[in-house]
Amino acid sequence: MNTADAERLIREQLIGIYEEDEASNIANLAIEFISGFSKTERLFDKESLLNDDQERKLHKVIERLRSHEPIQYIMNKTWFYGLEFYVNQNVLIPRPETEELVDWIVKDVKASGKEVFIRKPTDADETTKLKILDIGTGSGCIALSLKKTMPLAEVWGCDNSDDALLIARRNGSTLDIRVDFQGLDFLDEGQQRQLPTVDIIVSNPPYIPSSNKNSMLANVLNYEPHNALFVPDEDALIFYRAIAAFAKKRLYPSGSIYLEIHEDLGKDVIALFDNAGYTTELRKDMQGKERMVKVTV
Repeated sequence: MNTADAERLIREQLIGIYEEDEASNIANLAIEFISGFSKTERLFDKESLLNDDQERKLHKVIERLRSHEPIQYIMNKTWFYGLEFYVNQNVLIPRPETEELVDWIVKDVKASGKEVFIRKPTDADETTKLKILDIGTGSGCIALSLKKTMPLAEVWGCDNSDDALLIARRNGSTLDIRVDFQGLDFLDEGQQRQLPTVDIIVSNPPYIPSSNKNSMLANVLNYEPHNALFVPDEDALIFYRAIAAFAKKRLYPSGSIYLEIHEDLGKDVIALFDNAGYTTELRKDMQGKERMVKVTV
């Protein structure tokens, strides 16, 4: 079987599971994973044949895809903000809207004139470095992308999952990016004392009410970690409330908070921070959904 036929077979096997465009994208990633040939290479050599091992791998991948397993977990990799990250079922698969949140931070820092991008650090920078904390870091994609883009910033990430922290540290080592990843339960105020005072807090916390499970796609519900997705129905804003209280103690004056939110809870998140004395800005993502909030003191 050649690679073109194999890619076509994958697409056909995904009919009814994914929309056509998504099935095509998955098939492209899968055949590159199986064959080792990029899309461009396959265009120039459409008759390239899979060997016996690759054909066996093809059928195993199709079986896993048909059980709704995300292609990113099958490959153990994904891309975020121009970087390649290792992922498995212990961490969420990074989403494009989270890239938008990272980009919002980067653009705001650039506009502020802070020299965190390419200038070589001096001894004086040790006390004036921009300090960033990523709460619920998961794979480390937010923290590591910010540090890569702003190498003079000092960046921390925290998570309550030891398995997730192993992946975040693995990604930091592979990418040769230094972020201080700490294991703690952010909802425990006592454990929050381990965290630094910072200029920027960023978080993509769990925010999906548990009652929404019935409407979730199988590739998310059956494979992605529930502790990183769901919150109790009776307190869907539990993490935002904790962040608002934490920032009163650990956010420098003129600091900012950047948050990813549930598309249906924007007004509730805004009200929470407004009532706590903050200034807020609600922003839509590229799909027109209210998915991001910026909070300032």
